[in-house]
Amino acid sequence: MPGAMRVQRLFMVAVWILLLCPRGSPTSLGHALPVPLKDNDSPPSGSNTPGVIKDKPSLPAAPKSSHEDTDYYDDYLCTMDPLETPRSPQVPPQHCNYHHCRHLQVPCAELQKASGCLCPGITGPDVAPEVPHLQTIHVSEAGISLHWCAPSSSVERYQVTYQVVGEASASGPALNSTFRLATISGLLPDKQYLVCVVAYNRAGHSPTDEGQQEHGPCHLVHTPSHQMPYVYVAAGLAATLVLVVISALIWHFFIRRRKHLLHGSRDNILDGEPGLDGTTNSTFRSEEPL
Repeated sequence: MPGAMRVQRLFMVAVWILLLCPRGSPTSLGHALPVPLKDNDSPPSGSNTPGVIKDKPSLPAAPKSSHEDTDYYDDYLCTMDPLETPRSPQVPPQHCNYHHCRHLQVPCAELQKASGCLCPGITGPDVAPEVPHLQTIHVSEAGISLHWCAPSSSVERYQVTYQVVGEASASGPALNSTFRLATISGLLPDKQYLVCVVAYNRAGHSPTDEGQQEHGPCHLVHTPSHQMPYVYVAAGLAATLVLVVISALIWHFFIRRRKHLLHGSRDNILDGEPGLDGTTNSTFRSEEPL
């Protein structure tokens, strides 16, 4: 009897729980289960059910042959980059052994072609050259020696011009682009000259000035006067002095010799000894002491 009462109470609790719970839904969202669509059917408007696209059955892919795999592998190997060997760091090119002021300097373009060195920046042959820079000038009676530095330009030749200030200009011979030294001869003495160095290329020539700049293309020089009369005077004075000295020595030697001879003859006569001719004079005797 107690067991039947316990079963009845459990049954009543179960019925009461079922009555309190809401009626179950086919899905967790409370919507009806979707109905499978037929061909050419579309989902009803307003529904969240996505449309189902019916794919046509595809044929099974044919298995790849081992030959195709081999070709693919070969193509892959061909497209792969070979392993690069490590390269040593490249040394930057050096500057050319070129100096603007060096006499008989090889043009920098030839040095660059031979060794791949770097040349200093210069203007091309289609631009008129800049002015050369006079460095030293040596003036003598024989002429004038010049030393200059090349401009930062393409030069084909040099030419030295000179003129007496206020007179017409003259030009020396053409010098090739390697020259940095030149000599001018045949100048007049005791004159002021304007000397210039001019650079030429196919575009024109460098400008000149009045010789006022310290290292410009031109310079004013004054030639020395003739020194020959002074040389002759100095030579004459030297010769006269030599003659006077020689004459004094001869006169001194002759007088001394004469005195010695006279003194020797008088002693011989007084002592009764042979004189100059080897005979004695018996008349004269030296007095005997008392």
